[in-house]
Amino acid sequence: MVGGVVTATIGAAVSIYVPKLLDPPPEERPIAINVVSNPATVPAWGNEVFSFVMPVDARPATRPPTDCPSVVDWAHANGGVDQEATRVRLVVQGASDQGVLIEGMRARIISRSATPAPGGISMTCGGSQGVVTPRHVVMDLDTKEPSAEYATRVDGRLPLFGFTLQRGETEVFELTVTTKGTVEWVIEFALVVGGESQQLEVTNHGRTFRTTGFSSPRGYRIEAGTFHWVECTGTPPTCGSKPVSPAALRYS
Repeated sequence: MVGGVVTATIGAAVSIYVPKLLDPPPEERPIAINVVSNPATVPAWGNEVFSFVMPVDARPATRPPTDCPSVVDWAHANGGVDQEATRVRLVVQGASDQGVLIEGMRARIISRSATPAPGGISMTCGGSQGVVTPRHVVMDLDTKEPSAEYATRVDGRLPLFGFTLQRGETEVFELTVTTKGTVEWVIEFALVVGGESQQLEVTNHGRTFRTTGFSSPRGYRIEAGTFHWVECTGTPPTCGSKPVSPAALRYS
């Protein structure tokens, strides 16, 4: 069985930026959702490190960039799988006149292996760029029916997961999913609309999410506050200090 945890930050969004294009259009379902799958663009993860395992046979058509948000997009576009953790921001907005109760959230597993699938080199960036302490909701993928619950106790008890969105009201989830194996998954919300239960699936813009615990013995990293690559070897990795040109990176 593959172990893992889902954590999320939930906050009332009176002053947050709400994208114009929520997916799909509000008239098609009771809540509209925008998925931000580049965690390096989300301030809540300013202190986090983002790592990706590249395919064994990676042959990128372009050289890797040297700013972290662009590295994340480049790695995903070239077949990179999130290493150790997948982080996703979900902007959820009520789109029903009846109000929508969000009573649960889970990860639906498409495929998984308890042994991390071997990959190629790792590509890493980020860290120490901001200070935010999110309020967490946790979900253990080892349980028979994984469900989210708050990690922080209130009056000595864990509050029940669930809240209601009226039309136009918005909540933000900063979702972190981890695994020690290799997992392909999607997100599912459990909703109640007009007294009827509904399941709503959320994908990575039409694709599944992929996360792996594979540790590559070799890779490259952009240290926080710098804009050049250095080579790293070993587990845990030890990184050199000599800059490596993007043109000189070796993927196998």
